[in-house]
This record gives sequence, C-alpha cells and structure tokens, in this order.
Amino acid sequence: MFEGLDASIAERARRVRLLALDVDGVLTDGGLVYSAEGESSKRFHVRDGLGLRLLREQGYAVVVVSARAGAPLERRLQELGIGPAALGTHDKLTALTKLAEDLGIPLSECAFVGDDLWDLPALRAVGLAITVADGHPLVQREAHYVTQATGGRGAVREVADLLLACAGKLESATRELLAGSAPEGFGVVIPARFGATRLPGKPLLPIAGKPMVLHVCDHARESGASFVLVATDDERIERVVRDAGGDVMLTASHHPSGTDRLAEVVRRRGIDPGSIIVNVQGDEPLLPPSLIRAAADALRVHRRAGIATLAAPIVRPEDWNNPNIVKVVTNQAGFAEYFSRAPIPFVRDVSAETAASGLPERLGALRHIGIYAYRVRALLQVAAQPAVMQEACESLEQLRALWLGIPIHVSVVDQAPPHGVDTLDDLRRVEAALEKRNDGV
Repeated sequence: MFEGLDASIAERARRVRLLALDVDGVLTDGGLVYSAEGESSKRFHVRDGLGLRLLREQGYAVVVVSARAGAPLERRLQELGIGPAALGTHDKLTALTKLAEDLGIPLSECAFVGDDLWDLPALRAVGLAITVADGHPLVQREAHYVTQATGGRGAVREVADLLLACAGKLESATRELLAGSAPEGFGVVIPARFGATRLPGKPLLPIAGKPMVLHVCDHARESGASFVLVATDDERIERVVRDAGGDVMLTASHHPSGTDRLAEVVRRRGIDPGSIIVNVQGDEPLLPPSLIRAAADALRVHRRAGIATLAAPIVRPEDWNNPNIVKVVTNQAGFAEYFSRAPIPFVRDVSAETAASGLPERLGALRHIGIYAYRVRALLQVAAQPAVMQEACESLEQLRALWLGIPIHVSVVDQAPPHGVDTLDDLRRVEAALEKRNDGV
C-alpha cells in the first residue's frame, strides 16, 4: 500500500511518537445528525478504531484536538481509549502544543491529521502533516501526506498503518492482534438494579443533588477506564444515565447476579476475550478511582490470573468474627486460596482474651474488598457454570471461580474503602462524606 512512498515522508513517519486527530472530517465523515433531544452519535468508522488500538499497543500516544465537543464525541473517545483530548477549541496549535508538552513529546515527533483551514497552523508546526482525501485543497497542498481514504471512511486506519509500516512494526502488530493479545486499557461495567430489597430504587436516590449511580460513573471515569457502561434492568435508570451523557445498556431482568449481567454486556458488545472488565457496584459512590485502577493493573501484571480483586488488613477482632465481613487467605504469590464469612485462618485453642489482643493483625488476616477485574474469557467461564456447593453455603460467588480453577489474584491495600449504600442511614453518611470532600475538608 505504501510502495513508492517518498523517502522524506517515510523518515518523518518513522520519527512519530504522538498522533493527534481532528474529529469532523477525519474521525467522522463530518455529517451532523440531530434528534429531538439534540445531537446524536456521529458516524465513526470501525476500521479507524482498530487502527488506533494497534498504535496504542505499539506504544504510540494518541490525542484528539477538535472544535467539536459534546457527549456523543466524549463517549466515542472513551470507547476508543483516547486521552487526553482538547475539545471545543479552534486554536488547535496551542491546544496541541500543551498536550505534547504534557506527554513530553516534541512537535517534531508528532503527526497531526486535519482537513480544513482551521487545522493549518497545527499542520505547519508538526513533524508529519496529514490530511484526508476529501480535505480542503489548500490543506492538501501543504500536507506531507494525503490519505487515499476519505475522512470517517478508514482514513485514520490508513494513517495508523502508515506509521506502523514506516517504523517496521506493522507485521508484528498484526501478528500480536491475531494471536489474541489483550487490548490495552480496561473497561468498567456498573450493574445497577432498581429492585434492591432493603432500599428499592437506590441507584436513583439523590446524593448531593445527583442520582447515586451518576456519582459511581464519575469515579469510574476518573480511574482511567477506556469506557464506563451502566448495565441495568430498569428503564428509569437507563433514562437517567443516558440523559447525563453516559453509556448504558438495558439488560435482562432475570439475572441472579451482577456477574451474569456483566456476561450479557460483553456478549452483546462483542468485547475481546482478552479484554479486562472491572465490575463496580452501583451502590459504591465512595469507591476511590485508584482502587478500580489497582484491580485492573493487577491483571496486566499477573498474566495467569483470570480475576483480580483487593483486600485490606483486619485489625479489629470484631471484624474478624463478623460474618458480614468476608475474609480471604492467600498463598505466597498473592493468589486466593479461600474466601469465607468465618474467621480464617482458624486458630485452634485460642481464648477470647487472646483473640482480643491483636491476633487478627498478627496473623495477617485480610478483609476482602468486593471489587473484581475480569478477563472476559474468565468472566464468561464463571457465568456459564451453575452455582457450586461452597458458593451456596457461604453465599460467595467468587468461590465458583476457585472451584473452576480460575486463579484469583488479591492485591492488598492499606485500608478498605467506605461501606456502600444499603440503608437510608448509609445514604446520609455517604452524602455527608461527599459534601465534605467537595468542600475540600
């Protein structure tokens, strides 16, 4: 495809480490679609998304600099795992310069893809200026490379292939893709049921003036997830999330667990079996984004793990003996051996006085934190297996994964996050905590 490419252009492409993209006319065909509610999702080409994935997996940085802004664009950028971005600006050179400085990459090692006159200052400043086949004639005259494809019709995939080919990475990137290597990044799925037994409709209960599920979405996005999706069984929750610009899927109402709801999401979205999905409960508005990221990172580090979760040290004897606090025992490599509501490891012939004198801390007892990162193939394996005996006895779904032989890695953090929302008292406690956080206290 790139036979006979000018040697100077090939050398410019070989030096590129950062790809910056305009949106209208480049990532999309430039068309505007409006519904009664406002602007609808724009037409992004699937081949372009795959090209960007190949670039990221080979270590390239990808950013977007666009005069366009809005929820449909932000949603697509999340799906593509693109960030950072500068949206809603016509001063694209200044925005691009700032993004490149933040990434520590000089403009001479940047390629910019634009299509109209607003893009000329940025195109003139970068090491490799690219435009699309239907770009403005003056822009085509100044660009180093003009794609064969038009904007929104595979042009960005062509650019990705150009950069990889000139760097000698195209064949290896394609082999890794066909071999099923895990995509970079991770997604977050938030199961949110309306019919909670103790607090019906709790995902929509207001906290500091905003429905609880939207607080959870905000924290999930702050984790660096490439996409955040709410999976719900209720049209009221679907409407609230969608009106807020979030990604949401209306799933079946018969799912017995959040894992089954996640499995429906990955099947319907066709998510890669090697991808990482983090399950974040919709009633955890105080869950720190850093813990979501830690669970996903553990799967990238520990390649043989199918699931990753978190735990924190137990200090108080009353927590060790509380059946509502799940305990976990790990091996020396940090993989779970067993989860239980009982105090484990069990210590024979220990008196109540001894137990009250710091025994859990001396044992290194661990409290399980109920956040899970799954490789998609492991998630589907768990969802396909009916409940097993240990799971039914303890009412702990993770025991099904252990019974199947799926390794679960447990990362130990300093302390457990605040408890989620099960009661109205919990709701008031969470609201006070969020108000204190927003006030900077």
